Amino acid sequence: MNDTVNVCRRCVLNSAMPGVNIDEESGLCQFCRNHSEILPQERVQAQKAMDALLRKTRGSGSFDVIYALSGGKDSSYGLYRIKQEYPDLRIRAILFDNGFISSQAIKNARTVCDVAGADFLRLTLQEDLLNEAFRSAAQSLDVYPDAAKLRASDICNTCISIVKQKLMEAAIVSRAPHIMFAFTPGQTQSPIIRLSPGFLRWSRNLFEGQLKKMGIADENEVFLLKNAAVEQAEGEGARYMLHPLLLWDYDEKNILRVLGDIGWISPHLVDKNSTNCLLNSFTIFNHIQKYGFHPYACEIAGLVRCGTMSREKGIEKLNAGVSEPLVKEIAEKLALSLDYSP
Repeated sequence: MNDTVNVCRRCVLNSAMPGVNIDEESGLCQFCRNHSEILPQERVQAQKAMDALLRKTRGSGSFDVIYALSGGKDSSYGLYRIKQEYPDLRIRAILFDNGFISSQAIKNARTVCDVAGADFLRLTLQEDLLNEAFRSAAQSLDVYPDAAKLRASDICNTCISIVKQKLMEAAIVSRAPHIMFAFTPGQTQSPIIRLSPGFLRWSRNLFEGQLKKMGIADENEVFLLKNAAVEQAEGEGARYMLHPLLLWDYDEKNILRVLGDIGWISPHLVDKNSTNCLLNSFTIFNHIQKYGFHPYACEIAGLVRCGTMSREKGIEKLNAGVSEPLVKEIAEKLALSLDYSP
């Protein structure tokens, strides 16, 4: 048995990660061998398709776009820029406050909405239920498929699933034709995703099953897209999930410069992988403890492949470690032992 861990010579992925294989001859992972990043001509075509969608559906609902705003750098920049390019879009920006969003991130979200001219909504859910969900996710093992575990921790997968469910619900209720996320080229490769009524039902059922695997029976649909909303959507046309950051050059230094000019202030979380969420250091610690690799590896590898981050910088981020005080603080709040091993 060969226990040697090989690292891709182009990005940062290694052979110990689930589903990753490094070719012995080329030294490349399958993503680098297959050129998985979006090509320039594909970006141009996707931009034209997004333009057409936004023009065609404008004014069809109470809002044109339901926007996922975390107060972090990517979502804040994405909202500001999309309003610069489409000033007439009626956008409702929803910040899902999971109980661990820094106060500065919330202030940043409000600032960007004021500057951009977007409607702001802070969505909160019952704190004890959220903590139970995050605790269950931390203690779970293999609830999410390998592809999901490559891109995020179990806690983050749970949190973003709740966000998606509730934003789809908000879009249906307000008859908004689009949902927008500020996912980077390292997080997804699909600029436009069609959300048919059947897809919405499938998505709800999938997450319900994942919650049940964690021991959570969401009978009151606190986390899930409500069945009543799915039924309403079945009488309407498809919606679309849009990822505009995939269509723009992703330059972290430029993003931070633009945000600084409009009043966005870094929360200084002592975390190289988050500019909004206090949970992040603990989720990294928990993921490495359970699966043996960093949950941001795939995202960072994607940024390296598309040339927006150097391989050296990516490796530096992965080796930066986590904030031990934050890890201990979150573990205490979630009533979890740091010695826990599934």
